[in-house]
Amino acid sequence: MSEKMPSRVIAENLAFYRKLNGLTQTELAEAIGYSNKSVSKWERGEGLPDILMLITLSEIYSVTVSELIGQTGRCKETNEKFKAYEKDRKTLERAKKKALERAKKQKKKSE
Repeated sequence: MSEKMPSRVIAENLAFYRKLNGLTQTELAEAIGYSNKSVSKWERGEGLPDILMLITLSEIYSVTVSELIGQTGRCKETNEKFKAYEKDRKTLERAKKKALERAKKQKKKSE
């Protein structure tokens, strides 16, 4: 794990994975039933989502909770997705669509 404070690592990862999936804070917030202010607060490291929300976010982003909180490095698939993100806007749009679909499914499960 990084020498940064754990909450800072988590905050950076939350922003990284949201952006990697092409979501705005508002889109993510609406999809998970939270306010965009909550998402912003998490990404600034001023608060952390609870464990159930970390699980939900990891499922939305198709990563492990360990990756999300910085316990393990990013997997090969994530690194490949990041390279594609930097190159290809269509990949970003597909990732965004999939992430929103997963978020909607998670929200329905929790209701």
